[in-house]
Amino acid sequence: MEELTRFLKKKGFTLIEPLKGDASTRSFYRVRKKRETFVLMKFNDEGIEEQIKVYRLLGAILPLARIVEVFYPINSLLMEDAGDQSLENFVREGGNWRPIYERLLEIIEDLQKYTPALLKMSHPVATRKLNKKRFKRELEFTYTNFILPYEISIEKEKWNQAVEKLLNLIEYKYVVTHRDFHSRNIFIKNGKIIILDYQDTMLAPVPYDYASLLRDNYVLLPERERKKLEEIAIKKTSPFQYEVISLQRHLKALGTFGYQIHRKGNKYFADYIPITREYLKGEIKKLSFIEFLPLVQE
Repeated sequence: MEELTRFLKKKGFTLIEPLKGDASTRSFYRVRKKRETFVLMKFNDEGIEEQIKVYRLLGAILPLARIVEVFYPINSLLMEDAGDQSLENFVREGGNWRPIYERLLEIIEDLQKYTPALLKMSHPVATRKLNKKRFKRELEFTYTNFILPYEISIEKEKWNQAVEKLLNLIEYKYVVTHRDFHSRNIFIKNGKIIILDYQDTMLAPVPYDYASLLRDNYVLLPERERKKLEEIAIKKTSPFQYEVISLQRHLKALGTFGYQIHRKGNKYFADYIPITREYLKGEIKKLSFIEFLPLVQE
């Protein structure tokens, strides 16, 4: 921290406050220079060259938080300050969220439509895939970090059989996806949308970003309104594939929450487990995954 503060001081910046980050290893700080504020994103184990390449790929298509400067000595990016009004907060505070979600659905379509033409095989995004192997690894993580710590009565063998059955149902048709397109990575500033945390952009099945947005682990939209938005999303894929991907995502999210709570001490992630379980109830019922029922039984 002292090294970071010294570096910023030499550059004419003052550190204002650490910001609550996501579930990644990156750290975030709000900093000031003269009258303007920025967000410093510090990478711990990752290099930043790949992140810059992702930014250049997506920047012409999506309303991303702008990279202002690259600080190689501290492995950090100085970013546009998107403010404090996340879409999560905007919805909870009763803002007019429907037009925003409609626009976000258009943004997902633009991302899937235009990025493939810009994507070279050597690009970092092209080398990362949410394929069956990766999905399986995510759900093994869930068993270790959620099923076991919470002492949920699912035997490992039955869990593996259910996971295999689920992953065999997925249609592995790949498009470019943001990967974490949810309300905590989307901000509203001066009436405009700003998208954050695009560093993990990768190839994934078509419904992935749609499910991330509309069946968000952090916000439970009113069911009637959500279903209207889902009708738009389903036209780009299929109702069945949308349900299958949603189920996988929510199972994976429980693993992330369990890890953050029990390994990292970030207890606030417990607030999002009931929302995730609420989604799972419907998905398990629709897809008849009896093996996963103990996850949603109180």
